[in-house]
Amino acid sequence: MSDIRNSTVRATILDRIARLTPEAQRQWGKMTVSQMVCHCTDQMRIALGEKTAADFGNFLHKTIIKYLVINVIRAPKGKIKTISELDQDREGTPPVNFESDKQLLVDIIEKFIQRSETGTFTAHPVFGKMTNEEWGKLAYKHLDHHLEQFGV
Repeated sequence: MSDIRNSTVRATILDRIARLTPEAQRQWGKMTVSQMVCHCTDQMRIALGEKTAADFGNFLHKTIIKYLVINVIRAPKGKIKTISELDQDREGTPPVNFESDKQLLVDIIEKFIQRSETGTFTAHPVFGKMTNEEWGKLAYKHLDHHLEQFGV
C-alpha cells in the first residue's frame, strides 16, 4: 500500500497536483476541482489538529472498517458520504483562489510530512487513534482517489 510519507510516492502526488487546472472536469461525484482541493486540504488539517471534527466512529469503524479502508479496498467512486467537516456543501473550507488553494494543499502535505517525522497526529473522527503509517496510507489513498476523480 502506498504511503504519502514515501518521498517517491509524494513526488508523484505533488506532480499530479501541479497538473490540476481550474478547468478540470470531474469524472464522478459533485465537487468542482476547486472544492476538491479544499476538501483534500481539510483532511490533512484534521490529521494535524488544525481543523476539528466530531468523533462518531464506533468499535466496528475503529477496527475492521479502518483496516479494510486503509489496507484493502479502493474508495468507491461517488458512493461514500463524507463527514460534515469535509463536505463542501456543509462545513468544508470554501475555495478562494484556485492557485493559492492548490499551493496551500502542497504546503499542508509538507507540514504533514514534517509532523510524521517528529510527532503524532490527532485521532481520526471515524477510525479513531491511528499510527503515522496509517495516516500516511490514508492520506495517499484520499489524494489519489480525488486526483483520479479529476483526471490526473
